[in-house]
Amino acid sequence: MNQFGDHNDQVSMTIDDEKMLLSFDSQVESPSSTYHDSLRSFKKNGMIELEERNKEHDLIKAGFLSGMGQLGKEVEVVAIHKNSCSTILGQARLESFRIYSEAMRKKCGGNANIKYAWFGSSKDEICNIISHGFSTITEPKSGECFGMGVHLYPANIHGVLSALEDENGLRHMLLCRVILGNTEIIEASSKQFQPTCQDFDSGVDNYLAPKTYIIWPSYMNSHILPNFLVLLRKSRRFLQNRILV
Repeated sequence: MNQFGDHNDQVSMTIDDEKMLLSFDSQVESPSSTYHDSLRSFKKNGMIELEERNKEHDLIKAGFLSGMGQLGKEVEVVAIHKNSCSTILGQARLESFRIYSEAMRKKCGGNANIKYAWFGSSKDEICNIISHGFSTITEPKSGECFGMGVHLYPANIHGVLSALEDENGLRHMLLCRVILGNTEIIEASSKQFQPTCQDFDSGVDNYLAPKTYIIWPSYMNSHILPNFLVLLRKSRRFLQNRILV
């Protein structure tokens, strides 16, 4: 069992079958009529929409809504897409992630410290990441900034608050595998953009109960592998109730 979040005070999400999430050979795809025109670019880049009652779809959806706590009633999961890694670039990214995972395991004495984490942003940025990888570093859309790197979140609620609504009222979130290696504490408002020394590989806001992972720019396309894309729609009451989190 693998858990999103390392502390029981966090809003977390549990995955029961890690091997299933790391498989990329699923051929389950919903009929093309279910694709919104604005999502065609995702499909072209190896993303396949999972049908309801598909094991992966139902696992991700149930865990996502559970991880939202009471706010899960204010969120609708519209669709879940899986990264099939079927394109040439997708296959290269998958192989790169595997190579760096093994290298980190050797460096860290057998534990690469690989976690699941959420990344929320605008539709255009998510599309660019799926198409070309991470290319720019910007401050997180929600919460504090811990250094100049890609901010990802073990608890999905923080990823949701970073996702921006598009013209169709949809928000986009990536569920990623992240190679953390040895982590170091990064202070809020820090301008750090790389490890302080070779002993460290990534940053966190807190050792015991991290709510933010920071992947440095030099590692952002080797240490982050998007696995799933979750499309959701939030009610107006969600923003009113966010202070409860």
